Amino acid sequence: MLANYLFACLLAASSVSAHGYVRDWLIGGQTFITLLPVGDPNYTAPVQGIGRALQNGMNPMKEPLTNAMTCNVGAYPAPKYANVTAGTNVTAHWTSWPHVGPIYTYMAACPNGRDCSDFYGWEKAAWFKIEETAFIPLVADWNPSGWTWATQKMYDDGMKWTFTIPKCLKNGPYLIRHETMAVQDSNVLGGAQFYPNCAQVWVNGGTGKLKPKLISLPGDIKPTDPGVYFPKQTPPFNYTLPGSRAVKC
Repeated sequence: MLANYLFACLLAASSVSAHGYVRDWLIGGQTFITLLPVGDPNYTAPVQGIGRALQNGMNPMKEPLTNAMTCNVGAYPAPKYANVTAGTNVTAHWTSWPHVGPIYTYMAACPNGRDCSDFYGWEKAAWFKIEETAFIPLVADWNPSGWTWATQKMYDDGMKWTFTIPKCLKNGPYLIRHETMAVQDSNVLGGAQFYPNCAQVWVNGGTGKLKPKLISLPGDIKPTDPGVYFPKQTPPFNYTLPGSRAVKC
């Protein structure tokens, strides 16, 4: 019964065509506006903030093993960084989100330790996941399962998702890769939709104790992962988040 209800919600959501992207980031009490791909179609114009370009606009990634999966189509280094203190929160503010699915965030230290100007993220294993959420409890008359997708919380919070920069990071320049995944069509192989967004930050105040196992993007998430492709109806207690597990300090 629970599985039938969830699958019905997925099918209903699949009829909605609008998508979304991160319009701004709240970091250290300051709001950083990202590139506006819909309002400014001149994708060759230099990026002016911390967010990497979204030449794909609001459209999703459908092939998780391509380089576009790292930071989106045509994402190139931005000129600025947001200073962030390890152990504090970052909020990603999305334009809209009509779909259902999990939310997760990765980070990668820029390899030269000086800046991210020549780092695209797909060159080698450099990433680690810092947070991931599939389902959250939700008690409501319309929700007999008692659970809902993480994206529902983002929607209820005004299209905002907050996560914590691990206190145990070493200091220096990083890419943040924040992503929502739409799973309303995940009963079909290749039906999952990925919406990666990347921003450049400079971490301060970290302990440097974290020594994560680094993974590759693309590579950590595969088309046949059980959290990406599930041909049968999947209740919350059977859902497996795609990719590696989030690190802990």
